[in-house]
Amino acid sequence: AGALLPSCLNSFSSNPHYCFMSPHMEKFIETPFFVFNSKFDEWQMVNILQAPCYRNHRNPCTDSEQKAVMQYGKDFMTQFNSVESDKGHGGFITSCVCHGCTWDSLTKSEDSQETAMDAYLAWINGKTTGADSFHIDQRGPNGNGTIKLSTCKPFP
Repeated sequence: AGALLPSCLNSFSSNPHYCFMSPHMEKFIETPFFVFNSKFDEWQMVNILQAPCYRNHRNPCTDSEQKAVMQYGKDFMTQFNSVESDKGHGGFITSCVCHGCTWDSLTKSEDSQETAMDAYLAWINGKTTGADSFHIDQRGPNGNGTIKLSTCKPFP
């Protein structure tokens, strides 16, 4: 428990394992941080959601799997709201279905040329603050089919 924040452990004394999980522990971190993540993270689709279409990559996602993936993305964004509310943090959330994404190639929309790395550099150099430090791709998986990078796993 030495690596876990005492303030978090005090708040979750009956559930100390919560202090390993971002939705619970991030509010105790005082150092500003920048998040790079996919709201449809491939590792999470396989290991947490356990969507068969992402485990074997042989078959397209069924209708029910597609709905589950979309709900997972919505749930991720709901949990991410607490990070966005802290004006010191920043983040780039992509819709690319990836893990270990190509952050130097991903943009937040079809119309944007700003990559995730550009967004991070602006944040770390103090050129963006508050809401301007968060770059959220609002589209569905893989930019509703417009992101064609090989690192984005197919959907559906």
